[in-house]
Amino acid sequence: MSPGSDSGASSASSSGASSGSNSGGGADAGAGADAERDATVADSGSPSNPSFILGADITWTQQDQAGGATFTDKGVALPILQLLKNHGFNYIRLRTFVDPTQPAPNPAGGTFAPYSSQGFADLTHTIAFGQEIKAAGMGFLLDFHMSDYWADPGKQIKPAAWANDDLPTLTMALHDYALNAIQQLVAAGARPDMVQVGNEITPGMELSPGTAFGRTSNWTQVAQLLNAGISAIRQVDPTIKIMLHIDKGGDLNTSVTYINNAMANGVTFDVFGESCYIAFQGQPSGWQTTFKGLAAKFPNLKFVMAEYNSDPANQTDTELRQANDIVFNLPNHQGLGTFFWEPTHHVNDNNPGIFTVTGNVYTPISACIDQYDQMKAAYGL
Repeated sequence: MSPGSDSGASSASSSGASSGSNSGGGADAGAGADAERDATVADSGSPSNPSFILGADITWTQQDQAGGATFTDKGVALPILQLLKNHGFNYIRLRTFVDPTQPAPNPAGGTFAPYSSQGFADLTHTIAFGQEIKAAGMGFLLDFHMSDYWADPGKQIKPAAWANDDLPTLTMALHDYALNAIQQLVAAGARPDMVQVGNEITPGMELSPGTAFGRTSNWTQVAQLLNAGISAIRQVDPTIKIMLHIDKGGDLNTSVTYINNAMANGVTFDVFGESCYIAFQGQPSGWQTTFKGLAAKFPNLKFVMAEYNSDPANQTDTELRQANDIVFNLPNHQGLGTFFWEPTHHVNDNNPGIFTVTGNVYTPISACIDQYDQMKAAYGL
């Protein structure tokens, strides 16, 4: 997701996800079934492998805190990680960009201002935040956008440093970037437990400017890029779980086709993530159809709701519990968990958070955060 975008909209190219090689591929084909990478429940309860993930992407809070933000709960000021942990959250997702200080060419025309002129969400900031996550005893999902700017179905912009590369050179640059990032994170004590190679890569990766190298109309190239990142991660630590993430939480057929194409082209991964926003992917009943169908079709894959938020029409309703129950109730622990996207921010009317902000003080909405207390108890966390 990106602010103000239609990144989850069904109008994004689902035809691209459906094209290319469409093998009926066995349900086991291509999945990361190697024992050392398998997300088993043998060590359930450890920070890296809780029995169920109640997660959140809170990347913006690092920048907020640098600007003086404080977080309070029932009148008590708390570090944001402790506040969330008190309510059952046990995993944090951080997005990271190649160089977020760079402007990015808008494929629709013009130029996007940099994601952060101060460099927030670059590798240095991600390492520092990752260290905090580990110190808090929480799991850590790293979300590589493989761009200087927001990556989503509407735009997959090449980093400025790679923009003029041919495909072999760009593939090597992507590999080396991922390798260096994971090496630095591990060396700094901020090892991610799970890594996304790309963000909402429904249409592919590295699509503009210039030649689109990774459109899903050419799965050979998509697989080349994905495998470059995946091999770099596993070169450092083969036990890190690998996730692919698209925005089709309400579209079972496109999701099945995407997984089949990835597997048929030799992409091995452990986890498949879906974005699930009512504004873009429809009602939770559709998400349930998708997740149940995927679990039945691919019994050796694990699944997460990689992004969701509260219902824009009523942010205090039970949609938060519905979203988590959908994943929690998948058979055989195939549902690893969920990640609320930026809970401390009301980004826009389609992306409400579960906190209120007064001045620079952020406070959880009781009717929302209480649902996580209930889930913590119901799920035995």
